[in-house]
Amino acid sequence: MALGLTFRVGGRDDPAGQGGIAHMIEHMVFKGSAERDAVAINIAAESHGAELNAFTDKESTCFYGRFPGDQTQPVTRLLTEIVSGPAFRDNELEKEKQVIGEEIRTADEDPDSRATTLVFESLYGDTPMGRPIAGRIESVNALTAAQLRERYRSSYGPACGVAAAAGDVEHEQMVNTLATLLDRHDACRPVDRRRPEMLPARVRVETRKDLSQVYVCLAQPAFPYPDPRRHSLSVLNTALGGGMSSRLFQRLREREALVYSVVSFAELYADSGLLGIYFVTDYRKLSRCIEVIREELVRLRRDRLTPEEFERARNMTKSSALLALESPSSRMLRLARTYQLLGRVVSVDETVAAFNRLNGDEVARLIDELPEDGFRHAGAVGPLTEAELGSMLAV
Repeated sequence: MALGLTFRVGGRDDPAGQGGIAHMIEHMVFKGSAERDAVAINIAAESHGAELNAFTDKESTCFYGRFPGDQTQPVTRLLTEIVSGPAFRDNELEKEKQVIGEEIRTADEDPDSRATTLVFESLYGDTPMGRPIAGRIESVNALTAAQLRERYRSSYGPACGVAAAAGDVEHEQMVNTLATLLDRHDACRPVDRRRPEMLPARVRVETRKDLSQVYVCLAQPAFPYPDPRRHSLSVLNTALGGGMSSRLFQRLREREALVYSVVSFAELYADSGLLGIYFVTDYRKLSRCIEVIREELVRLRRDRLTPEEFERARNMTKSSALLALESPSSRMLRLARTYQLLGRVVSVDETVAAFNRLNGDEVARLIDELPEDGFRHAGAVGPLTEAELGSMLAV
C-alpha cells in the first residue's frame, strides 16, 4: 500500500530571499508535531511496519508512506496527523540547517549532480527554476521558524494539494479519515506562478582540475507536460538515448568507445520543459563526443526513425510505463502528478492507448524541431573552461 499527500508547491515557488524553504519544510514536517517528537513519529511508523518519507521537486512536495494493507487505517491517521500539524520547533530547525548544509555540500561536490544544476542555470538563469531545490547554504541558514509556519499555513492546506493512494484501498474509509484530520487552515491558496523564460543558448562550467573526466549535461527547450505531444517526445527520447539500442548509446559507446554511458532524458513541467543529454567522458575525448552528438542529431533530422526503430522505441517506452505500475509508490505518484498537472486522473488504459495511436509521422514532426546546430545549453564539471566548451558547442 502507498499513500501520498502532495502539495502544489516546490522549489520553483520559494519566495525571494527564502531559497530552500520548500525543501526545509519537507524535512521539518517529520521533526515533530504538537503530539509527537521525531523519535515518537519514527517509533509509531515502524510499529505499524510503515516507511514514511518525503521529497521536494521543482513543482511539488510529497509526504508519503508505504505499509502493509492491513495497517492502512493507523498509518493514514499517523501520516495525516504529522502533515496537519508540524510544530516547526526552533531547536529542530537549527539542527536541520546543519543536516541540509551537509546535503548541499555533498551535491556541490558530486560532479553528476553539479552538472545537472549547472544546465538548469544555463536554461533558466538565477531564478527559482534555475536554482537548486535545496537552496544555498546562506539562504537556508537565514530561514526562521516563523517563516516556515507562515509558508506552511498559506500554501500547504487541503485546497492546495491532493491525496493519492494505491493498493487495497477502501476508498470511503480513507476519505473519511483524511477529511477528519485535514480540515484545517483552508486559508491556504495555490501559489502564483509566472511562466519561466528560457535564456538564449549558453554554457555554465565548473572548472575542476582534480578531475580527468568531464561530466556534461546538454539541453534543449521543449514544451510543458500538458502538451499532447508528450507521448511522442517520450518515444523520441527513447530512440535518441533512452536505451542500449538507442542512437547515442550505439554510436558513442558501442562504435567509438568514447563513453561508458550516455542517456537522454525529458523533463516536463506545468509550463516549461526540456530535452537533455547526459554523458561522462575523458577530457581528451570531449570534442569528439560533441561532434558525434551533433552528427547524430543531423542524421536524425535527415533520415528520421526507421519503422523498425520507431516500433522498438514505442514498445520500450510503453513497457517502461507499464513496469513502473508494479510499484504501489509509482502508481500513487503517477496519480498525484497527472491530477496536479492535468486536473484529472489519467488511467493506465488511456496512457497505453495514447502510445498505441502514435505513428512515425508524429515523432518525425518533433524531430523537425530539433536544432540543426545541436543542443547549445550546457552544464559541465571537469578540467575545462566555459570558453573551451562554448567553442566546441559554437555558443
